[in-house]
Amino acid sequence: MVWIWSLIALGIVVGATGENGSKPNTTEPTTTAPSSRTPETTTVSPYTALDKTITDDLQNILTTYERECIGNSEFTRNLDLIRIAVKWDQGRLREKIEARRDFDVYNEQRILIERQIDERIEALNNILPTQEPNSYCSEFYLKQREALRNAKSLSNQDKSNTLIINKAICTINDNYNDYFLY
Repeated sequence: MVWIWSLIALGIVVGATGENGSKPNTTEPTTTAPSSRTPETTTVSPYTALDKTITDDLQNILTTYERECIGNSEFTRNLDLIRIAVKWDQGRLREKIEARRDFDVYNEQRILIERQIDERIEALNNILPTQEPNSYCSEFYLKQREALRNAKSLSNQDKSNTLIINKAICTINDNYNDYFLY
């Protein structure tokens, strides 16, 4: 991801200085017939083009994740920062890029943790049918599964903590009397 931003920054520098590392053309330019000429278009500065690209990327983030953040205050807060950054003018391009980078880091972490939660829920779904109904271990795993399902609306840190807590394996043998569990 960093190399993409480096490449974009290099493009800005090259575009702003007008140097491309090649020697100027010393041959005489060829002329074209008036009928084959295309109308000249106004060139957009690389800085303006980059600003438009970043703004479009930020807007795309908003449209992609708007509904997904419902019920997750941390996710909503991150999208609110993107919503603010979209409105910034070209003079705050660096802050726009940083907002995009910060969201990408947050979102990658969120997706990774939620994938791990989904994998644990799937494992619990496979374990539960092997348990006796209403047994201690069955109840133990059902509580874990419910806690993991509810964790998706938590912050990334709380999701991680919930995942760690709910990776425990039931070690109580149902042959023991519940009286000894107190």
